[in-house]
Amino acid sequence: MNAFHGKKPNSSENGMALAIVMLVLLLVSTVLAGMIVMATSETTITANFRDEQTAFFASRAGLEEVRDRMRSTAPNAVTAPTTLPGTANGILYVTNPLSGETVAPWNTSGTNYPDDEICKEVTCSSGIPSGSPWYTSASYSANYAASPQLAWKWLRVMPKVNKSDTGSVRVTSVDGLTNGNRVCWNGTNEIVTALSDCKLVNANYKQVYELTALAVTSSGSRRMTQYEVTPAVFPVLPGAMIFDGANPTYSAPNSNAFGVSGDDAAQGPNAGAGCGAATNQPAVGGFDASAVTTLTGDIPRPAKYTGTGGSPSVSNVNGPLGTLTTVDGLQKLVNTVTSAASAANIYNGNASSLTNPGTDSAPVINVVTGDLSVGGGFSGAGILLVEGTLTMSGNPSYNGVILVIGKGVLNKNGGGNGTLNGSLLVANMNNSSGSPIALGANNPPGSPTIDWNGGGNATIQYDSCWINTVTAGAFPLKLVSMRELIY
Repeated sequence: MNAFHGKKPNSSENGMALAIVMLVLLLVSTVLAGMIVMATSETTITANFRDEQTAFFASRAGLEEVRDRMRSTAPNAVTAPTTLPGTANGILYVTNPLSGETVAPWNTSGTNYPDDEICKEVTCSSGIPSGSPWYTSASYSANYAASPQLAWKWLRVMPKVNKSDTGSVRVTSVDGLTNGNRVCWNGTNEIVTALSDCKLVNANYKQVYELTALAVTSSGSRRMTQYEVTPAVFPVLPGAMIFDGANPTYSAPNSNAFGVSGDDAAQGPNAGAGCGAATNQPAVGGFDASAVTTLTGDIPRPAKYTGTGGSPSVSNVNGPLGTLTTVDGLQKLVNTVTSAASAANIYNGNASSLTNPGTDSAPVINVVTGDLSVGGGFSGAGILLVEGTLTMSGNPSYNGVILVIGKGVLNKNGGGNGTLNGSLLVANMNNSSGSPIALGANNPPGSPTIDWNGGGNATIQYDSCWINTVTAGAFPLKLVSMRELIY
């Protein structure tokens, strides 16, 4: 009998499936672990970047707070040093500690956020600048505070000095020659002087200040940024009464007592104390030669308009007006004045009175986006901007600057004895159809109008000191440059 035997099973293949499964699981686990590591790394990198950015913008916030507080009219204003760093009180620190925290940047070798940058910019002895005391300090302002509190720790304010280098690679040279001299802004660029005040070089030159801020987050990210700033310059107002636009309309009063004078009184609020030299101007400023001819013909009593430029004193002021000869420049001025005004002093629409028109000791910026009608014994001081029609009656008096920019219409009804000490500018930003003139093409303004009935004893008197008083310190300082310090 034949016997058949089956093939013997291959026992060596037992368990291969399990081994393959384990290898696949190991591979998948490795991939998943790698993905987790990558995700964690990305999260950490993102968090670090966000923290660095938080520190960067916190330092910028500190710079912006103090830049605004350097206005004399700002809430909790700070006074910038007048002496150079390295002399007594030549540096101001503004600190912003958290609750229970100590911030002492003047301890340059301490642990409470020391200013370890100062000796790279100012000559130091034993780790600190010269001068006794070499710094003053102030605190952050609650008027600018954010919630939660921002991470900037301190900000340093000092007049900029030329080539303030002590051997490191950091050089802030303007001319590469005169080390340690004062740096001024001449309107277009920085210049250097050995004098004690920029105004001694030129009355229009301004000090350049260096603002340096350090921010440190709770996670330890540190960023230090720096501004160079200078006081803003208000546009030149070259006349007692300025018609800023071609083809002006001037219905002049025929009163023998009414007068317009461009002879600079230079009196201001303190009878001339602290004022600069007088700078005489024309009584009436015209936009171009044709406007001068028109305005001269509109004046019934030439001898009542005194100042530079003959009798009547009417001159072409197109050059001195600068950017105010375009609607772009006028709109920029409107924006600048509006941004500097407190919210309580901005009237959206028409107004018949001003809650706070300002006083000689406390001038105020008021902005009316519509028409304004005032009468009776209205008086005020500061800057008054009216974008609609300004209508006055009675005995209005004002010290400072009146800007009628927008519709460009001023109406004065009846006689009166009021006086404007400062300057008046009227500019029409609309075309003959009443539509706004387009921005962006250096377009000139439209035709301004002043309709003055019954002059009485009213006087418009040019006063450079009043102009400077109400404009100085009213606007945020101009940003000249910005940098981040890597240390």
